[in-house]
Amino acid sequence: MAKNRRRRRVTQPLAYVPKPVGVGFVVLVSLALVYLWMGHKCSQYSEEIKRLEGQCKEMDNEQDRENTRWKSMMAPEQLDNLLVRNGMLMVYPSVSQIVRVSGASRGMPAGATAVAGTEPTVRGATRVAGGRVGR
Repeated sequence: MAKNRRRRRVTQPLAYVPKPVGVGFVVLVSLALVYLWMGHKCSQYSEEIKRLEGQCKEMDNEQDRENTRWKSMMAPEQLDNLLVRNGMLMVYPSVSQIVRVSGASRGMPAGATAVAGTEPTVRGATRVAGGRVGR
């Protein structure tokens, strides 16, 4: 019987590269790719920052416009015009519309004696502005 012989073909690498050199090359390529990726991300972030700064500047301008508009609306002349336009203008009452209440019909302080037609008096009290009696 014949022996089954296989011929082993020994494959030689095309070019022999020492292991440390190959590892160094892979590390350098990896570092280069990481550097390029980081540069790309940084440029993306810088573009986003520029866009957001532009939005912030627009918002500041809009806020200034609104503040100016609000101040002009709150001017006394504008408020009077707005009240007239809506029929709510308030004016001081005329002399004929003022009603004065005499002292006898007001609430009497404790310890006061009422005499018809006179102001209430309290011992040790002094008159203060507005017709009230104070101590």
